[in-house]
Amino acid sequence: MASRRSFLATALSLPAVGFAAGIPDTANTKTPAPRFRVLGKTGLKVTELGFGAEGVSDVSVIRQALDLGLNFFDTAHAYQGGNNERTLGVALGADRKKVILSSRSYVKDRKMLEAELDLSLRELKTDYLDIWYLGANDRPPADELLSFQQAAKKAGKIRFAGFSTHACWKLVDFIKKANFDVVMLPYNFTMGRDQSAPSPVNGALEAMAAAGVGVVAIKVMAGGHRGPQGHTPFPSALRWTLRRPEIHTTSISMHDHDQLEENVRAAETPFSEADEKTLAAHLERIRPLYCRMCYQCDGQCPQGLPVADVLRYLMYADSYRQFDHGYQSFQALPGNVRTVRCQDCGRCSVSCPNGVAVRERLTLAQGMFA
Repeated sequence: MASRRSFLATALSLPAVGFAAGIPDTANTKTPAPRFRVLGKTGLKVTELGFGAEGVSDVSVIRQALDLGLNFFDTAHAYQGGNNERTLGVALGADRKKVILSSRSYVKDRKMLEAELDLSLRELKTDYLDIWYLGANDRPPADELLSFQQAAKKAGKIRFAGFSTHACWKLVDFIKKANFDVVMLPYNFTMGRDQSAPSPVNGALEAMAAAGVGVVAIKVMAGGHRGPQGHTPFPSALRWTLRRPEIHTTSISMHDHDQLEENVRAAETPFSEADEKTLAAHLERIRPLYCRMCYQCDGQCPQGLPVADVLRYLMYADSYRQFDHGYQSFQALPGNVRTVRCQDCGRCSVSCPNGVAVRERLTLAQGMFA
């Protein structure tokens, strides 16, 4: 992977006009051209590597992603208090219609949902979204939200209706019945590798493919934990996910030029035996830290903690370095849940089949967010 230093050295040797407005000129680099897949029944041709704008504030990184040929850009209205959509809108500028642009809303009230969609369109400087998701649903959303999404589609404010969930295997029948065009779901190397405990996500992927539903993978890097001495398992993780033909694209946060270049190159390299060894070792390192979102802990906490959700909020802050997102998600929990303190329990009754140190991780989240 080209380092940030070498990238700048190359850029500084280019004509001045190519570096106008702080946008790197990548025309003469040898970065490979991205590959495309068709996003289910939408018919959209999307790059396998999608640009997740979450937490990105450097416009030049987004511009470089465009120069490198990425055409799928994803955000959400809640990211950075709305500033992420604003940044992405400015960065795309006149190139907006050259890309597939998606956003999502997490609100659960129809009037708020309608207002948020209009605000997203203004912030992104566009009159339509290619995909708009009803976000972070682990159960079917209210009918009024579904009907508004379809109304927005008929009105031309969105082209395709999306649904994002962390528990897709529980909702396969609902997803097909609701006729969503695209589903966003977590998929990474911690899921389905252990043949003694097959992941239900694999079956859900096959069902989505049979129904023609487009699939966007998130959480591809399994929490963003680095290996020893800063060694990165992320290229191997990306290649593992892209092995599945049912995965049409990904939404991966890339905060700087190094991350972007690393992922572009990784997506063009076949998964190898060396990658398998890298991921096997990394899985053992992160076993006590990373929640695989299997939701087998549902209902186990006698104090009513939504264990998997709180562990995910901790991941945002502790691994992705997006403290505000984790904090705001935690603060949205009911008051009686926010005041629970795991250290007050003599012994944790929650048992994770995948080896997560549940009590320690929940205690860390409570100390961080409460």
